[in-house]
Amino acid sequence: MRTGNSYDLHNLIPGEFISLGGVKIPCQCQVQSISDGDILLHTISEAIIGALGFGDLGDWFDESNVGLSSQIILAKALDLLKDQNYEIANVDSTIIVDSPKLQPHKENIKDNLVKLLNVNPSQVNIKATTSEQNFPSIIQAYTTVLLIKK
Repeated sequence: MRTGNSYDLHNLIPGEFISLGGVKIPCQCQVQSISDGDILLHTISEAIIGALGFGDLGDWFDESNVGLSSQIILAKALDLLKDQNYEIANVDSTIIVDSPKLQPHKENIKDNLVKLLNVNPSQVNIKATTSEQNFPSIIQAYTTVLLIKK
């Protein structure tokens, strides 16, 4: 077994939606990022890469990847996982953002992650909370993964 964790934080700027777990959530902001800004997919990918002992996202992707889809980042992490003969036992993530409210979107996010990760619903947990208006223009995510040898 191997564990990995990751944390990501980005500024929110005016926009039309944010993406979390590959799900577009309509709102009046977007994530300021070099890639498409899906911090949930970033932390899941980096937690996998870290659990494998392969560094962090910056070791695999650089700032020249402007607009890169986070699903491509996740696909690379999953390829590394497969190459090392591991599989996901579980993923546990926490998203911290004041607005938009994520409660109505959590099930869609989880369902999409189950598909992207090719795991059972019981293997994915998504939590959402706020900063209590301490950081209203920031979005954050934490993820922990447990990998098991096939």
